[in-house]
Amino acid sequence: MKRRQPVRRLIPQIRAVQVRRPRVRRTAPRLRSVQLAAAIALAIFGLGIVSVAATPIFDAHMIEIRGATFTSDAAIRKIVGIDGSPNIFRFRSDHAAQELVRLPAVASAHVEVRLPGTIVVELRERLPKIEWVIGDTRYVADENGYLFGEIDSAGNPVPSDTGPLPTLDPNAIPTDTPSDTATPAPRTSLAKTPRPTATPRPTASPRKGAKSSPSASQGGSVEPTQTPTPLPPVAASLIPSLLPAPTDDPAATAGPGHLTLPVVFDRRASDAGLGLGSTVDPLALDVGYRLANLTPADVGSAAVGLAVVLDDQHGFTVAPVPMRWVAQFGFYTPTLRKVTVIPGQVRDLRSLLAKQGENGCAWVSLVADISEDRVIICLPR
Repeated sequence: MKRRQPVRRLIPQIRAVQVRRPRVRRTAPRLRSVQLAAAIALAIFGLGIVSVAATPIFDAHMIEIRGATFTSDAAIRKIVGIDGSPNIFRFRSDHAAQELVRLPAVASAHVEVRLPGTIVVELRERLPKIEWVIGDTRYVADENGYLFGEIDSAGNPVPSDTGPLPTLDPNAIPTDTPSDTATPAPRTSLAKTPRPTATPRPTASPRKGAKSSPSASQGGSVEPTQTPTPLPPVAASLIPSLLPAPTDDPAATAGPGHLTLPVVFDRRASDAGLGLGSTVDPLALDVGYRLANLTPADVGSAAVGLAVVLDDQHGFTVAPVPMRWVAQFGFYTPTLRKVTVIPGQVRDLRSLLAKQGENGCAWVSLVADISEDRVIICLPR
């Protein structure tokens, strides 16, 4: 028998065997003609996009503005850049919307492009809740006291050219009217923010000799106290200066979009510098909204309207239009003299006018209401 060789002796022979593989030639070229044509077409398409973006055919020449009442078209056009005919393919609608929201009256904005060359701007402006008059300027404020627009003496909105504010917070679009019990929350803004001032203390109780009577809330009738001596610093010559200055424009007529809002004439020195983008003090806003919403019937007056004035010397005063008397409601604080005393003051004034008539008193003081026995001071004519 033939003896088998060990496997380990066959390994060198196996390693020596070389396997030759035949070369395979490529039957297709490295870049087919279809691929080359696709690359050329892609390049042409890219050049076409560049040329279309550079051509003036697709420049924006028209703008549609919707919802702008307190914002002028000029301010909107400047932000959008429509006067420079921007190319619609390079126009940043999101950036334009962010800039529009920084305008005083704009709560939200939407900007879109429509071919071939139109930019559509849709604004949602803030809701006016009260007219706050400073000097000769009639501002409108939202429920947080934010001054965002102006109106004329007939209540017609005046479009503003004011540009974007640097620190405008576009949050909290107002929807509700301030309630009778809640104090509006302050709104932060660095635009013309007034310097903090000390809160005035309520006027002291009347001097000795003033006759007091139980308050209406305690079930008794309110008896006015007549004093022959005027209460300093009140004087007959000073009373007319407390009423609003006649700044109405005789040529102003109410248009279809005119506003009828409660009005407060603010004559405090600390608020003289307020303007668009500023915020009214929340406590003053709350008191002003309550008093400005009073009607002549609420206080028992036959006048056509009531004027509410806020100044540094007397606080809040209410007077009929035309003027016959002035009622001093005074100052209010968050703790010592809260706004909750206002309903009692209104009842006391109504009781006084019912007894004395509107020609019985030239000056009515309703500030002695922090004591248990409220009194009314009536300065006769």
